[in-house]
Amino acid sequence: MHLLYDSAKEREDSISMGESTTLFFSTSPKAKILYPLVCARIYRFLHQSSLQLTETYLETLDPYSVSNWNSSQKDEFYKTSLQTISDSHICLFEVTHPSLTQAHFVKFSLDQDKPTVLLYKEKTKPFLLEETGLADPIFCEYDEHNLEQVLRFGIRDAQDLPEAIRFNCLISAKLNRYITQAAKVEHLSKSEFFRKLVEDHRRQRVSEKGG
Repeated sequence: MHLLYDSAKEREDSISMGESTTLFFSTSPKAKILYPLVCARIYRFLHQSSLQLTETYLETLDPYSVSNWNSSQKDEFYKTSLQTISDSHICLFEVTHPSLTQAHFVKFSLDQDKPTVLLYKEKTKPFLLEETGLADPIFCEYDEHNLEQVLRFGIRDAQDLPEAIRFNCLISAKLNRYITQAAKVEHLSKSEFFRKLVEDHRRQRVSEKGG
């Protein structure tokens, strides 16, 4: 696991995290209470990257204070968040803890055609988001060992989306497990591994025709 993390870290310069790339990150206040170390690691990773964070209020917010917000404060936070999502290139959400507000933010992000990354703890795929019928988010499952690596891959995939065409296909669970393991060996995300596989096949066909 550490080998994968170190390899991903070494390749950070190859990730197109340009200074002009803006990113909106959000999670529920309850998640900050339940998973404080995870949230701290996410913020540390984002601050160490060259991405420009567009949402800074939640990072310093006392999550226990939210229960005391009045209607005006709630409305202001909601409206400001929607506007910030609109103004950002990429949207990242930690959605392990079910939150109706976060589900609304995710749906709005997708409705705005924003590359949207959904981060969640292993084996806890968020049911609220599944039931809303959302299409085309990038689901990223992580554990305590690979959080930073998963963040890198998820953000890199999100940055590829504006110039890419999304291709969906059904595969067997057995084939999915193989792709997952093969991608880890190559230190790639699954989408990167699939693109590399297709590109290698294309080059082979071109070479055969040329020969």
